Amino acid sequence: MDKKLGIKILATGRAVPKKKITNFDFEKIVETNDEWIYTRTGIKSRYLCEEESCNSLAVEAARAALDKSGIDKNQIGIIITATSSGDYVFPSVSAMIQKELEIDSNVNCFDLSAACTGFIYALTAAKSMLAFAEKKYALVIGSEQMSRLLDYSDRTTCVLFGDGAGAAIIELSDGEFVQEGVTLGNNEVLCMEGIKGTVPEFDEKSGDKSSLNDDSLDEKNLIDTDDLIYSRITKSGIKMKGQDVYKFAVHAIEDIINRLLEKKNMTMDDIDLVVCHQANSRIIESVKKRFKGHGDKFYVNIEKYGNTSAASIPIALSELDDENKLKGKRCIIAGFGAGLNYSGILTQL
Repeated sequence: MDKKLGIKILATGRAVPKKKITNFDFEKIVETNDEWIYTRTGIKSRYLCEEESCNSLAVEAARAALDKSGIDKNQIGIIITATSSGDYVFPSVSAMIQKELEIDSNVNCFDLSAACTGFIYALTAAKSMLAFAEKKYALVIGSEQMSRLLDYSDRTTCVLFGDGAGAAIIELSDGEFVQEGVTLGNNEVLCMEGIKGTVPEFDEKSGDKSSLNDDSLDEKNLIDTDDLIYSRITKSGIKMKGQDVYKFAVHAIEDIINRLLEKKNMTMDDIDLVVCHQANSRIIESVKKRFKGHGDKFYVNIEKYGNTSAASIPIALSELDDENKLKGKRCIIAGFGAGLNYSGILTQL
């Protein structure tokens, strides 16, 4: 495959819930205040789902991108959603987007879970698949309902996150494209435990209904809904060691930018725009200092949305697109998150 084969973003879209939550709202439920949150994070507000969900936001953002693109939706051959908070374990968010947008069934749909770095990996996967696809376009989405993963008694994490979705329709171009990724397997610094359930005990006569011992069914862990019995699932909130994440993130962004520049034999003078995962404004400000004279190239919008995980980068791209500050720009897109992992793309959009 031609490594110089690039991508062109044809159109973008974004969606956030109707309910806007300010720092002052959090003062009502946890021991915190606006000054404490803003000085440590750069966040003033975020949007949290009530009637909406991860899936509905993804559909809304995807529909907005499709409407702006003007293309025949049935020319989309790939739908990839980066998410860690889809409505279902399965089917995928992408499959539900195909259903809701009534896109032709001859389309590859799957979700990708890489936390806050997910949209970058989704773009890279879509680009690779387009090189062999019959159809011209890919729809790439980042969508998260982080509010359903939070422990609202933990003031250090619940104030950080928001819900939202961003989408981009891409096609291949003759422009440049390089990608780098690093993984440092670690579930101590940043982690969200999976769902937990209970499994009834079976005796040795497997398959015989009479062999299911009624005493093995713990009523506390089972819910009877008419003719359906299912296991109650439990979860804990996001666990994060803030200082460790901060140090990792600053290093990650600086390192991935330098790796990409070195790979293309470029300097920051050659770059028009840097779009980082929006986790904390202090992280981005620290990175700016490491690239003196280029701070104005870093896009920041965390003040409005909080950390929307895999949705933060496509939301930022959508805002830039609406401001006519995206297309034709040589851009570095950099993400970092749970894994621990970080990744970046250098491309001409």
